[in-house]
Amino acid sequence: MADNTQLVPPGGSAGYSAVAVQPGPERPGRGLLTAVLLIVAGALLGLVAGLLWGALAPRVVYQVYTLKPPTAYAVNPETNAFVAADGIYTFIALGGGALLGLAGYLFGVRRYGLMPMIGTVAGAVAAAFLAAWMGNVQTGGKSFNNTLSTSKPGAFLRAPIQLGSHGALAFWPVAAALVAGGLELLSFMRARHQGQGPAGIYLPSLGRHRLATWPPSSPGAPGRPDQGGATGPAGPPPSRYGVPEADPPPGVGRQGD
Repeated sequence: MADNTQLVPPGGSAGYSAVAVQPGPERPGRGLLTAVLLIVAGALLGLVAGLLWGALAPRVVYQVYTLKPPTAYAVNPETNAFVAADGIYTFIALGGGALLGLAGYLFGVRRYGLMPMIGTVAGAVAAAFLAAWMGNVQTGGKSFNNTLSTSKPGAFLRAPIQLGSHGALAFWPVAAALVAGGLELLSFMRARHQGQGPAGIYLPSLGRHRLATWPPSSPGAPGRPDQGGATGPAGPPPSRYGVPEADPPPGVGRQGD
């Protein structure tokens, strides 16, 4: 007896476009592991950025006035060192966040999708606070009060740097998200520009499964105009699996009938 479970469409299989279903992301545990590694990388990057900030940012010079209670005043009350320190931190945050976003996209987002994206942003947030903390510690933030209380009146002290504008912390995650998300968007637009329509695109970061559309795009195929502008006969409608259904042989009904 003939096997009717696999039916060949009229005119053979050449008249229909192939259906390509891209596999989804495998092993979700790898995405979670990548996210954790990105958080750790962000924390380490924040510590390095804090050391850089402490080395570059200007420090305000204070003069001890009295020790009861310990009091010191800025030598130049109109100094712009506070603003300059915040500005340098902002530029470091933009550069560090962009670097972390690039690494997150290359090693995680384009392969495993959402979890590495979350890890990239979380790592950038950790980097923001650790950079501010490390810069203060490196320039003597923990020992400054003790130094002030043991100094003689009239002595000059270089104060530790401290982030005055807490809004600058947001530049880390914003830069990371913009770089990683922007690269993912460019990848999506490039895939469309290369001839894959919206129904034929597979986005690894979102795990989308899309089937090829009907009618096929080859010239002269049923239901598509050829180069001369003529339109062939309309083909059968696609099934729910994305493959055009063919009329069954006599005695064999369609699925679901």
